[in-house]
Amino acid sequence: MLNFKELAENILTDLMNNGSMSDILLKTKIFASKRGDKELLEWVTHELEGYEEEPPKYRILNSGLRVVVHVPYQGIARLDFPVDMIENDDARARLSNMPFFSPIGEIENLCNNTDGDGRISMKVPVFAYRYMTGFINGDIQDAYQYTTPAAVSQILVSVKSVLIDFLLKVSNEEDINFNNFIKTIPQMITINNSGIMNTGSGEVNAEGATIVNGDNNIISADNKEELLIILAEIDKIAAAVLPNTDYEVTVKDIKAELQKDKPQKNMLRRFFSAIPTFLSGVGASIVANQLNPLVSSALALL
Repeated sequence: MLNFKELAENILTDLMNNGSMSDILLKTKIFASKRGDKELLEWVTHELEGYEEEPPKYRILNSGLRVVVHVPYQGIARLDFPVDMIENDDARARLSNMPFFSPIGEIENLCNNTDGDGRISMKVPVFAYRYMTGFINGDIQDAYQYTTPAAVSQILVSVKSVLIDFLLKVSNEEDINFNNFIKTIPQMITINNSGIMNTGSGEVNAEGATIVNGDNNIISADNKEELLIILAEIDKIAAAVLPNTDYEVTVKDIKAELQKDKPQKNMLRRFFSAIPTFLSGVGASIVANQLNPLVSSALALL
C-alpha cells in the first residue's frame, strides 16, 4: 500500500531544496492521483498545462502600460501611459492587470529571461488602442503591459506556499481537504509605478514607501509649494510646444487640486503622470533630459 505520508515528506524535501517547480508538481500529480484527491489533481494539472479560462487571482499581476508613439516630424517616443486616465472601467481593469495563463514551467523560464530593460512584457490587443488615442499626441505604433521578474516569481512562491502548507498536514496525517487551501491562497502584493499595494488581507512592511491610505493621501503645505515650483518649470518646457489643450486642462486640474484644503496625492499623481504623454511632441532629448526628471521629482513628493 502506498504510504502517502512518506510521499508527502519526499515532495516537501524537494520544495525545501528549491527543486524545479515543474518536477515537483509532476510528482504531486502522481500523489493526487493515487490519493484520489480530485481538487488537488485539477489544480496541479492546470498549473502544469496552463489555464484556458481566467487564471487564479495569484496569477493576475498589477502591471504598467507603455506605448510606442510616432510623433509627426519628431520620430518615435516610448512613454509610460497612466492607466487611470482610461474612463472605461473594463478597459482600465484589463490594461492595469496582467494575467498569466502559461504552464508553471514557462513562468519559471520567464523569471530568468527578460527583455533588455529587465521587464516581462505582453502585447496589448490593437482594439485597446482606442482607449488611449484621445490622450496621445501622435499615432500609437505599439503598446504593451509590463511587470518585473520579481513580481512574476511571486506566482511560484504562492504555489510553493500552498503545497508546503497542504503537505505538512498530510505528513502529520491530519484529515484535510485541498480545496480549502486553494481558497486561502493570498492575492499578490504588487509593485507598480504608484508605490506598493497589498491586495490581500495581510500586512505590508514597506520601509521608506508612501502608502496611499486615509490621511497619508493628503500632501503637506511644503510639498504643495514644491509642486507649484516644479509645475512652473514644466510650463517653461511646454511653452516650446504648440498649444496643447490636454496639457492645459491637466495643469488647471493640478492647480485646482493644490488650492484645496486637503489636496489628494492620488489625484495629483494621476495628473502629473499624464504630462509626458501630452507633451510627447517635444524633442526627444528635451523629454529625456528636462521633462522626465521634473515629473519624477513631482511624483516623489506624492
